Amino acid sequence: MLTNAPIHPSLAITDIERSRAWYSEKLGWEPVVALPDPMIYRIGDSGFSLFTTPSAGTAKNTVMNWNVDDLASLVAELKGRGVTFEDYDFGEFRTVDGIMTDPTGGKTAWFKDPDGNTIGVLQAPPGQGPGHTISAMLAASDLARAKAWYAEKLDFTPVAEFDGVVLDYVSANTAFNVYRTEFAGTAKNTVAVWQMRGIRDEVARLRQRGIEFPDFDFGDGDKSVDGIMSDDQGDLQAWFQDSEGNWLALAEDRGDIPL
Repeated sequence: MLTNAPIHPSLAITDIERSRAWYSEKLGWEPVVALPDPMIYRIGDSGFSLFTTPSAGTAKNTVMNWNVDDLASLVAELKGRGVTFEDYDFGEFRTVDGIMTDPTGGKTAWFKDPDGNTIGVLQAPPGQGPGHTISAMLAASDLARAKAWYAEKLDFTPVAEFDGVVLDYVSANTAFNVYRTEFAGTAKNTVAVWQMRGIRDEVARLRQRGIEFPDFDFGDGDKSVDGIMSDDQGDLQAWFQDSEGNWLALAEDRGDIPL
């Protein structure tokens, strides 16, 4: 079941070498697996992947959160490396010098990578731990509908809810968030991946719950059959959409992907 599998954000890019250089120079991150495509990063207790696709840049929502202990110091450090932080005005709340503080004392800042992927950097409110280092952010236009869908289809129950704004979930030893935004459905690429064993059984189980796994033809012999794509090494992948239009994937690898 997916609730027993780790999930990680999947960020769409156009140029592997450009992104690798940017994440190294600006954030100090190096991939733990530098396959031709994708690249896998391990940050603290979690991770994410970068993969090339023509759909890079379509996501207008925050795609990943990075939890830290001292946001102000990190923002200053990254600005010194040339990272530009976004300014937002949400009406009641807005960023000041790139940082937004909420009524609980939690702080958030946002920046974009070279392909326009928006990454949120969070500092938990006083007295709360920072949580998982990296978490996937899944956009929703109807949070109640998304909550019901994730419960009925995937067996996920939120571990925390915040005033109709965001739902926090845990999947195995990782985390993801479903949050309300007007930009839900803009991403035309895979936004998160569950790493697991037994994909064929899981696809069959989820189909019984009404989830569709379409076939794709990526060219050069890479295509899915009956909803599942297999490569020469025996790795498997399958894709489906949630109630909000997010493309999600299941991946079964030969054991060398440390996520």
